Amino acid sequence: MKTDFNFIEDCKKNNNQKNNYSIKGFYWSEKESSDLEVNKIKDDLNLDLSIAKMIVSRGISRSNFDNFINPKIKNLIPDPFVLHDMEKATLRVIKSIKENKKIGILGDYDVDGSSATALLCNYLSEINISYEYYIPDRISEGYGPNVNALKNLKNKGCELILTLDCGTTAETSINMISEDGVDVIILDHHIESVTLPNAYAIINPKQKSDTSSLNHLCATGVVFFFVVAINRELKKIKYFINSSPNLIKYLDLVALATVCDLVKLDNLNRAFVKQGIKVMNNSKNMGINCLIENSSINQMINEYHLGFILGPQINAGGRVGDSRMSVNLLTSKNKSISSVIAQKLYEFNNLRKSIEKKVEQEALKQISTNDENIICVHNENWHPGVIGIVAARITEKFNTPSIVISENTDVCSASCRSVKSYDIGALIIELVENNILVSGGGHKMAGGFKIRRSKISELKINLRDRFNKSAQDLKKQFESELNISVINKEFFATIDKFSPYGVGNPKPKFLIRDCFIKYPRIVGEKHYSFFVENSFGDRIKAISFNSVGTSLGKVIETENFTKALIVSLTMNRWDGEESVELFLEDIVV
Repeated sequence: MKTDFNFIEDCKKNNNQKNNYSIKGFYWSEKESSDLEVNKIKDDLNLDLSIAKMIVSRGISRSNFDNFINPKIKNLIPDPFVLHDMEKATLRVIKSIKENKKIGILGDYDVDGSSATALLCNYLSEINISYEYYIPDRISEGYGPNVNALKNLKNKGCELILTLDCGTTAETSINMISEDGVDVIILDHHIESVTLPNAYAIINPKQKSDTSSLNHLCATGVVFFFVVAINRELKKIKYFINSSPNLIKYLDLVALATVCDLVKLDNLNRAFVKQGIKVMNNSKNMGINCLIENSSINQMINEYHLGFILGPQINAGGRVGDSRMSVNLLTSKNKSISSVIAQKLYEFNNLRKSIEKKVEQEALKQISTNDENIICVHNENWHPGVIGIVAARITEKFNTPSIVISENTDVCSASCRSVKSYDIGALIIELVENNILVSGGGHKMAGGFKIRRSKISELKINLRDRFNKSAQDLKKQFESELNISVINKEFFATIDKFSPYGVGNPKPKFLIRDCFIKYPRIVGEKHYSFFVENSFGDRIKAISFNSVGTSLGKVIETENFTKALIVSLTMNRWDGEESVELFLEDIVV
């Protein structure tokens, strides 16, 4: 393999005398922690120094250590009525249930919306309540409750409609259906606009009138609270002849959505995911089991499988196929039907990957590396179902907020992704209010909108000078320095106790200095597999994903060159054997 020492030397020259500058352009530093606290935790719990540092840097003390390692939902979940409008909405649903009225459900087409819809449908089915659900088509209808979708549910006899993972910014359509005599309850977690829809009730922990402090919930988490409230009120009126439903079984869907929607893993969300993963490993959900089986996962499910294997397949139906397919899968009680849907979603996901690759390549050609403003790229041949993923890849590559627009119609669809220092959701709301965008909404880190093709030029002018790269976006942290010799199954088992990892509780990364990359080889066309070895002969297997042809890949190819690696750990389980391996995250120069 070609050795590119000039590339490495260029990186060093551009270091500007700053320590731990990386191949990817980040500045890595060790997380700060008090030596006194670290040593106390180390001695009290009889831990390795690097693990004690990890505990202290994450704000975990001896007093809350046990609760962090083993969070209990019953100790963390508040009364559902702390959410604004929860009591009002719950009593409205109870009224509908007592009168045996059909309930309408309109959910978003992504993992969170599909999981929220499936959870509510499964619960209503369990208590024998009639319902209809509707998932808008991403391409022909777009995000949120449109008037035709709401009228469709009304025409099927639904006098009450619940919107899940959408509705907060759908003022026009919800106002119209409300005036038509339908009560609408919004269950959402997106940022509100200046004015709210005239809904019967709005349950959204992010709305200004909410004081619950539950603003990190995904929509499925909000729906779980709603089902808890309904279940409790039904028990009060002795609705159930025998025992009431055990809601724990629905936590697999809550965990799936919480991980895939990238919400912060605060104490409650962490408990939801931790317990939900346990449920999923013994899931009674036929669709989830078929999805796992079809994905050839032959080990215990963890948050990686949720976020990178199962989630993308559930999303694939809404992106490039049938938007109802994922809910059909997650509510199915028939093994044969579930297997067929799971296989179809697998195929849709492969199609999504090929479409996404083409769009990403075309988008990158439009980008100037010298432009530090918000990146905005657009093309009339781009599939709307993949632009969100492409935006995420662009933001990851350039550490810059990005907007990707599909110009397939006069009213174009756009997806946005951002960095820590910039609130893209707030920008979208501002641009809607200024009539540059037709509609839109989102979070701090992601969002989407509709824009008329004729307004794209005005949008790009408006984006100028909106963003300058912040040092905050280039800084990354590792837990501590690590020696290869201490990495074994016992060390990994201790680290694994701090999972599930995600936003707010990132997977721990470590710095390994003075090591060599040995025997690199390309696997799966775009990944590198190799060994990492130190001067004492200690060796461990490693992999670097999607690095072939990148600056990181060039350095991996330079065998016998001393390196400092930023890595995370994983347990490889194959053919009954287990071994700890490294994921290469970055290389410090």
